[in-house]
Amino acid sequence: MKVSDLRRHEDVREGRVAKDRAYAVEADRLALAGAVSVAVVRYRSECGLTQTAFAAEMGWKQPQVARLERGDVTPSWETLERLARAGVIEVHLGRQGTIVRELASA
Repeated sequence: MKVSDLRRHEDVREGRVAKDRAYAVEADRLALAGAVSVAVVRYRSECGLTQTAFAAEMGWKQPQVARLERGDVTPSWETLERLARAGVIEVHLGRQGTIVRELASA
């Protein structure tokens, strides 16, 4: 099978959300965690940082970075604020929900 024959994650997710209410609820609950996860992984990758090095920059231990990158637990407001102050993300709260925007790396 060619990579081009594979379905995109977004397409699979949309189909599942449309068909499975429980999945849709869980996906919505974890949307913020997933967005933060992607932002942290991308930031580390672009900066050439290991989880341990990134943790040291943030004043954390490596397991905290691993938990964030798993994307299965919603980060605390303190964590979001720390990531924002470090220039990893911007967080916007509004009527439509919480929006996480990745910031350019180094």
